[in-house]
This record gives sequence, C-alpha cells and structure tokens, in this order.
Amino acid sequence: MIVKRLINWVSGWGGPLGFSSGEQIAVPVEPLFSDLKEIEESKALQISTIFACTELLANTMSTFPIFIYKGSKDKGRAPDRNSNIFTLLHDKPNDWMTPSEFVSAMVINRMLRGNAYALIQRGADDEPVALIPLPAEQVEMTVIGNRETYIYYLDGQVNVYSGDNIIHWKGVGNGYKGLSKIRFMSATANEAVNAQSNATKFFGERSKPTGVLCTDQKLGDSQFKEVLKRFSGMAKGDGSGLFLVDRGFNYSSMSLSPQDAQLLETRKYNVEEICRWFGVPPVLIGASGVTTWGSGIAEIVSGFHKFTLAPLCTQFQQALTRKLIPVWDRDKYTIEMKLDALLRSNPQERAAYYSQMAQNGMMTRNEVRGLENLPPAEGGDELTAQSNLVPLKNLGQVKTTSNPPDGSLVRQ
Repeated sequence: MIVKRLINWVSGWGGPLGFSSGEQIAVPVEPLFSDLKEIEESKALQISTIFACTELLANTMSTFPIFIYKGSKDKGRAPDRNSNIFTLLHDKPNDWMTPSEFVSAMVINRMLRGNAYALIQRGADDEPVALIPLPAEQVEMTVIGNRETYIYYLDGQVNVYSGDNIIHWKGVGNGYKGLSKIRFMSATANEAVNAQSNATKFFGERSKPTGVLCTDQKLGDSQFKEVLKRFSGMAKGDGSGLFLVDRGFNYSSMSLSPQDAQLLETRKYNVEEICRWFGVPPVLIGASGVTTWGSGIAEIVSGFHKFTLAPLCTQFQQALTRKLIPVWDRDKYTIEMKLDALLRSNPQERAAYYSQMAQNGMMTRNEVRGLENLPPAEGGDELTAQSNLVPLKNLGQVKTTSNPPDGSLVRQ
C-alpha cells in the first residue's frame, strides 16, 4: 500500500473518464442510488444470467486459435511455428494451462472487471517464455508521465512491473484503464438479487397457500386438528386416492395476484437487461421468448458474432501484439485470432465458403482439404478458377480441351 500511496501522491488521479497521470478510477465515483449495495464478482456470478453470459463469451472465444504470422499481407505470410510467441499463444501459455484456458481466464476478467492482465515471463534473451493471467482485483495500474506501471498484490507482497511485462486488455474507457462492468451494472445486479430473494421466499417455506377450505360451522380443537391432518397429508403427497371431509366444507383455489405475476415478469426482464450489458442475445443463454432479429436464430448468431465477438477478438489480438511484438518487427509479424472456427458448426456455410475460395483462385483444393483435416490430393496445389465468365469479345476463343505449347495444364 505504501507504493500505491506514493504513486498517487506523486501523480494524482483521474475519474472514470479522466485523462491525467496517476491511477485511473474504473468504478463509479458515486452510486446511482444512495442505498445501492456493491455487488462483487463472487456474488454477481451467483446470478444465473451473469454467469451464463460470462461463460458463453469465455467458452466461445477460447475456441478461436491464435496464430503469429510472418510476412505481410501483400507479399504473403505464413504461420511462424518456430517462434516462442506461437508456442505460447497456440500450444502452451504456461506449465499449467492450455491455450483455451488462458483465453477463457482473460475473457472472464475482461468482461467482469473491464480489464484483463497477463504477466509476461521472459528468458535470458528477453524472449517471452510464459504468459500468466493475473486476477484483475489484485492488480492496480497507474501512469507516471507516459509510462505504465502495474502493481500486483499477492499474499501480502507488493510486486511492481513495468508496462513492457504486462499484457493489458482494456474494455471501454479512457484508454488507460477499462471501466468495471460489474461495478457499473450494480443497479441492475441489485434488482436481479432482490427479485431472486423475493422469488425464493415466495416459492419457499413462506410461500402463500394455494387454496382455502371454508365452512360455515365452528370447529372444535379436535375437529380442526383432524381436518388439518387430512389436508396436510394431501398437500405433502403422503396419501393417495380421494380425501373426504364432512360438515359442508368448500375448497377454493387461489391464483397468482397481479403483484406476484409482476414478480415473474420482473425476473424475465432482468434476464434481458443483464444480457444487454454483455452484448449477448437472451436466446443464446436459454431465455424464453421470440427472436428479435431477422427471421430466426441464424440472424441472431450472425449478429452476435459480428457485433460482440469480432470487436472483442480485435481488441485482444491488438493487446497481444502491442506487448509481444516489438515495434520494429510489426511490419514482419502479426498476431491474429482465427474466427474461421465459427464456420465449422455450419456445414452449409463452410461448403459455400470453400467453394467460392477455390473456384475464384484464392485457395487451392489442398488448402481446403487441410482445413477439413483431409490428406492432400495429387494436383490439388494449383490455384484454379472458373472460365465460364469471359468478355463478350473473347467468346469462342477460350479453349479448355487442349494444353498450351509450354506443356502446362489449363484447369477450370
């Protein structure tokens, strides 16, 4: 804490959207309501919608493989499988995590805290040898001048790292630090917690009766106990068949009051409200209701990929590039998350994509076969294109049945 206070004393601080040196405040300076309770991650994740949205984003992004490419897009590039960075991002980020587990941990911190951090452990030659995600609640970031400094609190120890050794994936904010989503959505989370609490009481031990048994006669103690015994057995399912009660009893069932029905509607609305915070269509986490985009689920999934997953992937790969590739090498190397994995769940879209790429000379057939884990085929390494669309003046001049004089094959 001494280090933290010293840095703040030297450099000052900025608000959530402030732009100044020092620790940037990533939480609301004032709550929306004076009596608003603070919802931490451990409590927030007990709300099913928050857990489902976070898990969906983490699981989906963790399926995208990450490659480092050598070369440029205009001159051609290929995965640099001999690079330490390729091994860290694609095969083994550290000794105890798989690449998907690493990405999943980063996504959870990014979506809840607005910031995800990973320590870059370097070898003797200053090359990265391990990437270790750090819990966002144990990291504080400050800026002195134009240099980033990160403070990591662990088991009572204070560890200070320069910006060169920390991957910082920031959410929306002022560019220094992302805003904590879980703190800014406290009002919505509190509403969900209160609705859950009321529903638990409503359907729990304090639940209201489902009906009323009426009689115009006064019952004695023994009679009252006998009636209660018979009907309590029926309510608990201890008996079977027909229960008979004499002396003119009438049973009236009770329906939900407007207030109780409103409680159920509130819980449904909370699902939609929380999904809005995370950019997740409610139908993708099992919420009931009709689709709202286009004609069905395909349009919803497409919008989710385009407006939620694609921006997150772009931010993440830029954060990786900024800290793992030196400035002087960024014209030679690029880090990219392959979103092509999304196509694998839709055979029709995958087949149409491959067909267009192969028939228009942008991919060879063996490249397509490799993506489908099929062995290469003889003659499948040549780029091919259809020739049925030619200028009108060349009609009848394109011959595809004979070979050119140089012996090369003409392929369609």
